[in-house]
Amino acid sequence: MPMKRLLAILVLLLLPSHVLALTPQEAMMEALKTGNYSLVSPYLSGEMKKVFAEKTFGVIREELVNEYGPIKGYELEKTEKVDGYSVYYYRVVAERGNYTVSVTVKDGKVVGFHLVPGFNPKKALYPLLGGLLGLLLLWFYIRRFHTGELILGAVLLVPVLIIQPPLQMAPEYAGIKNGTFLILWTGLIAGLVQEPLKYYFSRDKSLGEALYIGVGFGLGEAVYVATLSVLFGGGFLGLIERTLALLFHASTTLLFAYSWRNGRGKEALLAMVLVHWLTDSIASYWHVNPSTEVIIAGYTVMLLTALVILIKLLPLVREEREETRVRW
Repeated sequence: MPMKRLLAILVLLLLPSHVLALTPQEAMMEALKTGNYSLVSPYLSGEMKKVFAEKTFGVIREELVNEYGPIKGYELEKTEKVDGYSVYYYRVVAERGNYTVSVTVKDGKVVGFHLVPGFNPKKALYPLLGGLLGLLLLWFYIRRFHTGELILGAVLLVPVLIIQPPLQMAPEYAGIKNGTFLILWTGLIAGLVQEPLKYYFSRDKSLGEALYIGVGFGLGEAVYVATLSVLFGGGFLGLIERTLALLFHASTTLLFAYSWRNGRGKEALLAMVLVHWLTDSIASYWHVNPSTEVIIAGYTVMLLTALVILIKLLPLVREEREETRVRW
C-alpha cells in the first residue's frame, strides 16, 4: 500500500467519530457552541462564506454569549422543507436563557443562519429611551412642542416602510450578488426615499414645525426598531443609535425649511441625500463586516451632521418662538 494512502487512513482512524459524522447543520451548531469557525467553514456555500466570514461569525457569537451566557448545549426542535431548502430549528440552551436559531441547508451546504424571533418586551426599552432622549434634548432647548407636525413626521414612516425595502432588495431579486454594489445600493435607496419625502412636507413650514417633523420621523423609527428589538433582541447601543438618528432626522428637516425659504432647498436636499447615502451604506457594511470601528464611523457621521446643523439653526428656532410670543 502506498505510504500516502496509509497515512491518510491513519489520520481518518484517529479523528473523533463525532467529527466524521457531522452534518452541515450540526457543524454550524458545534461551531456556535465552541467558537471554532473551522468546524463549519468547509460546509458553507460560496455566498455564505462572503457574508458569514469568520469575523462576522465571531461578532454574532460574542453578542449571543454576552446576552445569554456561554452555550451549554442545543437540540433540534423541528425541520422544514421549503423549495429545495432544508431549514433546521435548534433550541440553544445557555447559562442565562434559551433561544432558537435556524440553519438553512441546500445541496449539502449551509446557505443561511438566523436568530429566530422570540418575544421579550424588555428589549424595546433602549430604542424607545433613545428616541425620547433625543426629543427631550431638543425640547429642553426650544421649549416648544408642535404636536401636529410630530404626528405628521411619524406617519411619513409608513410609506417609507412600504416603498424602501422592496427597492433595496430589487438587485438581489435580479440576481446581482456583488457585495459592494448591494451595500451602496441599500444606502442610496434609503437616502432617495426618505429625504425627498421629508423635504416635501417640511420645506414650507416654520423652523420649529419642520424640526418636529424630523422629531416625529425619528420617534416613529424608534418605535419600529423597538418592535424589532422585542422579537430579535437589542442592547444599549440601541439607545445611542436612536438618539443620534432622531437628532439627524430633526436636523435635516430643519435644514430643509431654512434652505427653502432662502432659495437653496434643492441644494440642501441633494446634500442630505448624499449624507444619508453614506450613513446607511456604513450601516449596511456593518452587517457584512461587523466591528466597533464601523459602528463608530456611522455614529460619527450622524452626530457631526446633526451638530453642524443644529448649532447653527436651533438658535433661529428659539428666536422664531420669541417673535411669535411677542405677536401674541
